[in-house]
Amino acid sequence: KIEHRVVETNRKRRKQAKKDAAMGKVVQKRRDPGIPNSWPFKQDLLKQVQKARQQQQQLEEERKETRKDQLRQLKQHQKEGGTARTVLELMEEANKSREKYNETKDSNTTADISDGYKNDNTKAAGQQSRRAYLRELKKVVDTADVLLQVLDARDPMGSRISNEAEASILSKADKKNGIGIKQD
Repeated sequence: KIEHRVVETNRKRRKQAKKDAAMGKVVQKRRDPGIPNSWPFKQDLLKQVQKARQQQQQLEEERKETRKDQLRQLKQHQKEGGTARTVLELMEEANKSREKYNETKDSNTTADISDGYKNDNTKAAGQQSRRAYLRELKKVVDTADVLLQVLDARDPMGSRISNEAEASILSKADKKNGIGIKQD
């Protein structure tokens, strides 16, 4: 009930303010009564309020400065040919490039020089993925009941798997069947 009355009162005040504005009548807004003079620690409270306002203003100025700095960085990025359209996109691109750099840095430190490969990221990463693929293939071959190798009759050598993988599969020869398929 009280909420309903408050809503109704506010609606009436807004309606009256519109009428007064149309008639040119100037109505002063309600002012905050402030702190009464009889308040025991009025000066201390006023100082606290003033400090809070100053801190709020400083925070606003810092936010404005950081926003301006971000916009400057974005404009510079766009001048250099960057594709980011917002500051958030710029930050995401920077984070992605940092992660990519960290991954390549980590792969540099983990790459084995004893394998005879250079400390080049592409070869090391390719070698690691190849090993992982062969490891997974061996797991699948070990757990499979039947293995089928599908060959294209027009190019059987081109459609075969690698020699290493075929050697591991041939060790399980009782599971392997070859099928020749020719499609027109």
